[in-house]
Amino acid sequence: MGYSLVCKDCGLRFKDEGFDFSCPNGCSGVISTRYDTPLQPEGSGIWRYINWLPVKRPNSYDLTPVLLRSDPISSEVGAEVYLAFHGYFPEMGAKLLTCTFKEVEAVASLRYAGEHKRDIAVASAGNAANAFLRFSELEDIRSYIFIPERVFGNLFCERKSENSKLIIVKGSYDAAQDLARKFSRLKGIAYEGGGLNIARRDALATLAYHFHERYGFLPDEYYQSVGSGTGAIAFYEGSKRLIRAGAAKQSPKIVVAQNEPFAPIVDAWNAKSREIAKDYGFDPLEVVYAKVLTNKSPIYSARGGLYDIMSESKGHGVSVSEKEAKSAGNLFIKAHRIGLDPAAEVGLAALLKSRANGRVLLNITGAGYQRLKKDVKIERPDPDWIVEGADDLEMIR
Repeated sequence: MGYSLVCKDCGLRFKDEGFDFSCPNGCSGVISTRYDTPLQPEGSGIWRYINWLPVKRPNSYDLTPVLLRSDPISSEVGAEVYLAFHGYFPEMGAKLLTCTFKEVEAVASLRYAGEHKRDIAVASAGNAANAFLRFSELEDIRSYIFIPERVFGNLFCERKSENSKLIIVKGSYDAAQDLARKFSRLKGIAYEGGGLNIARRDALATLAYHFHERYGFLPDEYYQSVGSGTGAIAFYEGSKRLIRAGAAKQSPKIVVAQNEPFAPIVDAWNAKSREIAKDYGFDPLEVVYAKVLTNKSPIYSARGGLYDIMSESKGHGVSVSEKEAKSAGNLFIKAHRIGLDPAAEVGLAALLKSRANGRVLLNITGAGYQRLKKDVKIERPDPDWIVEGADDLEMIR
C-alpha cells in the first residue's frame, strides 16, 4: 500500500482498512490520503495518475474530461477562462457516456470496492446513479443504488449492468441516503460513502494534475456548482498535493455555486457560519431547477470540509436563480454549440455573476445529453425494487 489516511481534525495517520472513512480517535474531520511516492504520470485517463489513487491496478475505463480555453466565455467574464468539460461531444474529444463528472467518481469507487471485494450500497440524486448503473460491469461486485422517486425520470443508461440493482425510494434524497445506510448494515455490505469516499475524491483530484500537466500552472480561481461539495474539495486537495510535492506554488480560490432557493452552503458562508441550516421548510427536489444540487448534508462543517477550504483559499459562494442558470446555458450554446446540464448552467451563471480575476477554471460538471442521444441508444432503466421505509429492505436481495 503506497499511502496512508490522515484525519483533517487531529492529524492522525492510519492504515486504510477499506470503506471506513472515519478517524479511529472518533474525530469528525474529513479523512484524506497521503501518498508515499511522487506523482508518476503514465498511461491515460484518471489511471495516468494511479500512484496517487487508493487502488493498485486500473480497470478498462479510459475516458477523460477535456480541457480547453474558452475565448467566448473569457470575453464575457473579463478573465482568462479555462473549461474542464465533463460531458459528451465527440467533436471536441469528449466522450463521457453518462455526460457528467460523476462517472469519474463512480469508476474509481467501483475499482476501490472491487479490490476490497465488497458489495456496496450507494445513494444518489441522479447523476451518480447513472454512472453506477452503467459502469458496475467493470468490477466483480454488486452495487445497490438508492434514488428518490422524484428523480427517476432523469435516469438513463446505454445499458444497465447486471451487477447493478436500482432501488427507487418513495421519499426525499435524505430518505434515500438513510435507507442505503440501513441496508448496508442489514446486509453486511459497505456503505459507499459518497463524498467522504477517498476513491471518489482522489479520482476527481486528478483534474488538478491533468490541468497542471497540460498548462504548467494551477488556476487562480476554481468555479464549480456543488451539492455535497465533493468535486471542489477534491480539486483543492489535489492542488495541495502538488504544492507539497513542489510542483506548484499556490492553490486556487475555491468558489462554489448553488441554485436558489436551496443554497445551504452559500447561505451558511454568507452568514459567516460553520453550521448548515437544518431545515428549509420544503423538499428541495420539489422546487430546485438543478436537482442534483439538493444535498442537505454537504461536506461543509467538518474539519477539512468546504468551510475550511473556502476560508483557507479566500474563496466564496454564489447562489443563482433558475433564470440566471438558463441564461448562462443559452450563452454556452451560442459560444460552443453544446447544451449544459442544469448544474453546469448554475456553475457558469455563478462565474458570470462574480468578479473573476486572472486565470480561471470552470468545471463543466455535465453536458451533451442531447448529443449523446443522437449517437447512442439510451433508455430509462427499470427499477429492481421500490421501497418506502426500512421495513421494505428485507425484500431486496
